[in-house]
Amino acid sequence: MGSPLRPAGAPSACSRLGAALEELWISLFAWLPTPLGVALRLLAWRWLFAACGSVRFGTGLTLSACRNMRLGNGVRLGRGCFVTAGGGSLILGDNVAVSPCAHLGADGGRIEIGAHAAIGPGTVIRAANHRFERQDLPIMRQGHQPGEVLIEDDVWIGANCVITPNVRIGRGAVVGAGAVVTRNVAPFSIVGGVPAREIGRRA
Repeated sequence: MGSPLRPAGAPSACSRLGAALEELWISLFAWLPTPLGVALRLLAWRWLFAACGSVRFGTGLTLSACRNMRLGNGVRLGRGCFVTAGGGSLILGDNVAVSPCAHLGADGGRIEIGAHAAIGPGTVIRAANHRFERQDLPIMRQGHQPGEVLIEDDVWIGANCVITPNVRIGRGAVVGAGAVVTRNVAPFSIVGGVPAREIGRRA
């Protein structure tokens, strides 16, 4: 039960302070260019995560709730990516490549991406959706419905895709640019469109 001054589920003052300090620390190193910046970010940030291998952090990243993230060896996060896991879990396997300006939002849910997966620029992967059942309450005040996204090994997701909660993308699948994935994708299939549907198979 929440205190009279703080609704149930609201972050405590201590957790808000921790989030602010994490944001400040990340911002100190996020802008540094050149390979020196890449090296400094790894040294400065790796202790923030539950697990962090030899990750290449690009410039201009936004990271939140790093303690809920596990990043494997050879992971690459491109410039301007937005990666969050407040109240959730994010796992990136070895050699996952996330292109610039992608958004991985594991807040309130779970995202797991297998080894050697490639995520195209501008792609959005979310593990939770807004609730909207009630009409007497603004959607923004109805909270979120948690879910999970599982992307298996060796998947290629093209540019500007949207991956919605509660889908599994099978090993070796290809998601065409601009697709909106709302249901499971079979291994080694090629999907595209809105909503995404199978348009081919890898020979």
